[in-house]
Amino acid sequence: MSSRPARRIGLSATIGDLGQAAAWLRPTTPQLVEILEAKSDSPELRLQVRGYVEPPQLDDPDHAEGASGVLEEAVVRRIALDDIADHLYSTLRGTNNLVFGGSRRTVESTADRLRRRSEKAKVPNEFYPHHGSLSKTIREELENRLKDGKLPTTGICTSTLELGVDIGSVKSVAQIGAPRSLSSLRQRLGRTGRRRGTPSVLRIYIREPNTDQDTGVIDRLRSNTIRSVAVIRLLLEKFVEPAGQVPEVASTLVHQILSVIAERGGIRARPLYELLCGSGPFAMISAAEFALLLKHLGSDEIRFIEQAPDGTIMLANEGEAVVQSRNFFAVFESAEEWRLTVSGRTLGTLPISFPVHKDSLVVFAGQRWIVQDLDEKTNTLFVAPHPGGVVPRFERADGERLHDRLAAEMKAVYLASDEPTYLDQRARDLLAEGREAFSGLGLDTTNVLQEEKDVHVFLWRGSQVTAVFGAAAAMVGLPGHVHDLGLTLSETTVAMARSKLASLADSTAADAVRVSSAVQNITAGKFKDQVPAELARTLWGRQNTCEIGAIPGIARSI
Repeated sequence: MSSRPARRIGLSATIGDLGQAAAWLRPTTPQLVEILEAKSDSPELRLQVRGYVEPPQLDDPDHAEGASGVLEEAVVRRIALDDIADHLYSTLRGTNNLVFGGSRRTVESTADRLRRRSEKAKVPNEFYPHHGSLSKTIREELENRLKDGKLPTTGICTSTLELGVDIGSVKSVAQIGAPRSLSSLRQRLGRTGRRRGTPSVLRIYIREPNTDQDTGVIDRLRSNTIRSVAVIRLLLEKFVEPAGQVPEVASTLVHQILSVIAERGGIRARPLYELLCGSGPFAMISAAEFALLLKHLGSDEIRFIEQAPDGTIMLANEGEAVVQSRNFFAVFESAEEWRLTVSGRTLGTLPISFPVHKDSLVVFAGQRWIVQDLDEKTNTLFVAPHPGGVVPRFERADGERLHDRLAAEMKAVYLASDEPTYLDQRARDLLAEGREAFSGLGLDTTNVLQEEKDVHVFLWRGSQVTAVFGAAAAMVGLPGHVHDLGLTLSETTVAMARSKLASLADSTAADAVRVSSAVQNITAGKFKDQVPAELARTLWGRQNTCEIGAIPGIARSI
């Protein structure tokens, strides 16, 4: 509507690559973006990393405390989360804090434990959960309580309170589990120490598996403890990862195509391309690729769009139905879920895959409930308070990607001999155990290790590089499991692994087309099923050009 482009300003405390941000704000002329970088003093940082070891043969590290419906053995045994809850309760009570649990399941398990400790001590509860499955009303009650600051309050949360919500300053931040992202950790730490002269306080609670003579190599290396030390090292160096890749590009483009057509009633292909691609947010899509996508969306298989005789693109039957649905406006996928209600009040939602029936017991919103009735037509569960309950198994969320720099720093921690003062005694013991295992396995001189019928390949690279190399390994007949330290190849030997991986050492052996053909579930996003496979693989190869280029060098080093 304006004759001149609007001036846009981007603000962030956690951008690792300012040039990348400039290119995002103005894709065609990033050099015209003016960058202002503040050089302010950071507040004093007080931190502690606390280590905990789980009991032997533990299958569920987040089960409800003493809940009926849990295996008897699990009821009588204390797990790491019990001890962590004890420390959180004694340390945080009476002040305002945030505790990041990593997953909704951990958040619910922790909030339930802290509430039960308050009830046992016959004092008001100060600990409340906050995650995306809770209703907006419940989330806002906690946000307002934190912002108001009149009552001591600790929010047990996922990344929902990491950014974008005004809750004021808190006294301290805690994290259950070793951090994986410097950007997220800095964002969380920025919630504390905001007032001049007030320190930033960070506590990290590490959970490691129990080990014995039969424990596998990966568990013996105590990678959670090692990663925590590596993260703190990089935090003190003020390192922040650049923005990562977005695999949902094609799916989001489909969403925007439908949105523009719905907004305008119809549009020709050329102006649609110039609006969204060209110099727009999807500039990486060529005209030929855009035409391929439009043709696919108009196919008999998809029927999202159709073209009028005059060339106008309009919504077809399926596209009309999608646009008219109530969940169309969200770009992200929304799984089918149960809605929990108590006395007419909505508590939130549970994944439909979570098994429920009348008289089921569930821990949700930091409390325990019994399902009194359910309505399958509206996917509604009617619940009432109950002393029992089990923590729901929410759908598995993808973990934060590990950056190359953090993976390399982890190896540096293994090779070092220092004993950071911010570790408690148990964490120091775990650090020593991890380093001892690393040295004893000879990983200071080799990156390939045989363990029974498996071969571990230690890459010391980030999640994306490791995943791409894993796809290349599968391409040459070495399917395996990707983890933070590298790959575990099944049913093979070191000699066989090296022989097959040697074929990747040639720079022409691993091109984008070949490697992408070995990648499973290459599309992502709400409309992934409407993206043509050819376009999905082309975009994947384009986004992973650097990672694919690293394959020959990695193969030669093994």
